[in-house]
Amino acid sequence: MTTSLNFFKQYHSTVIKALGEDAKKVNAKVGSIFADNWADKAGDIKNQGEFAKSFENYLKKDLEFAKYVKINCDEKNYTLDIKGCAICHGNEILRKEGMATACPIVQAAKYAAVKKIGRNVITKGVDKPGTVGECNIKFELE
Repeated sequence: MTTSLNFFKQYHSTVIKALGEDAKKVNAKVGSIFADNWADKAGDIKNQGEFAKSFENYLKKDLEFAKYVKINCDEKNYTLDIKGCAICHGNEILRKEGMATACPIVQAAKYAAVKKIGRNVITKGVDKPGTVGECNIKFELE
């Protein structure tokens, strides 16, 4: 069986629509559950480099939501570079209909850093540099 991008984008956009006002809260909860699932198996994380490698591996191999994921994390900056993301295609449907988008990966990335490196995380932005499915998520660690 193959995974259908068409199904996933329709499913994501439909679930967000069905949730209505609760979508933002549920999206944050989904992100925290993703982060918890990773954190429970990740073991001790000694520094930002180990954190980046471990969380990147989880996103690539366990969630498989995108074709390419690269995480960089130092003392202050924390970024995710993503290409071929299935979630973005569902968000594009929402965007075209004038609705708010929802990305649990942004939330998961924030919760993961708080849980494993004990740092507060500020979202600095999400850039969309190319085709649908490409984004650069930028955070700052406090």
